[in-house]
Amino acid sequence: MIIKKSYKINYKTLNNFIIFLIISFLFSTIVKLTKVYTKTVTYKINLTEIADDKIVTNQSTDSISLTVSSFGFDFIKYYLSNQSINIPSRNSIDNSKSFILTNSNTYTNIVDLIKPEFNLISINFDSLFFYYDRLKSKKIPIVLNSNISFSQGYDFFKSYKLSKDSVIVVGPELILNSINSINTYDLELTDLKLSLTESVKLNLLEANNLKYSDKTVDVFIDVEKSTEAILNIPVSIVNIPKDIKINYYPKNIKVSFTTSLENYQIYSFKDFEITCDFNQFHEGGKLKPTIIKKPNFIKNLSLTNENVQYVILK
Repeated sequence: MIIKKSYKINYKTLNNFIIFLIISFLFSTIVKLTKVYTKTVTYKINLTEIADDKIVTNQSTDSISLTVSSFGFDFIKYYLSNQSINIPSRNSIDNSKSFILTNSNTYTNIVDLIKPEFNLISINFDSLFFYYDRLKSKKIPIVLNSNISFSQGYDFFKSYKLSKDSVIVVGPELILNSINSINTYDLELTDLKLSLTESVKLNLLEANNLKYSDKTVDVFIDVEKSTEAILNIPVSIVNIPKDIKINYYPKNIKVSFTTSLENYQIYSFKDFEITCDFNQFHEGGKLKPTIIKKPNFIKNLSLTNENVQYVILK
């Protein structure tokens, strides 16, 4: 017969062992954290207190390396904190194109900024360049992009009115010189019957160093009832040589156009002028009529005759 032995765990002894391990680990950690280490650390570097008429567009490097010494506790705080250093531009060299930081003109700033945690041993760079451009302002015209349709019997006869015709843009001179206009996003409207004002966003160039006076513009659309009108307009021939006499037909051409119902009665043949240039005659004794005068607020203007027939009289 086999007799099994029973083992009983001594929890008191186990607890003492665990406590000993924890105390040993804490002691070892404290010893390491209180030792002095020499290491290389990295800081992001920023240039501050820049004049209002200048803007940094690029820099030769985003960060610098420093060799420092300190206790382990301080290195833990370094890794848990924001590792950046701000250097005022007054401590740099300005060569009219860039701000230059060197070991000598940044040493005192860096020492002050990393104290009391670190003792600075060395700065691991020669020169840093912050390239800048001068800020200018420019008035840039707005161009409306639109796709607008009207209900049958309605239209617009005046230009769309914008709440502002331009935008003031502040930014680097080099970028401003490349911007000649600012378009809106497409304004899509259909079956309009009533006048309205619509806000539309400007399609702005995405650049962090540009500032705009406005980001939207209001568009007023004056919708009017429309009708078609037809008038009989006299035709004249210009640039006929003195030694040539001609006869031509037709002497009058009908023009059709769309106008607002309100202005339907105000137009007459005196508001239009149609001419044919004899110097630009076509084969077959034909001249092309051209409208050289017409009212401002009409649309869809067309001629019923595309040619004027002429003969030279002997």
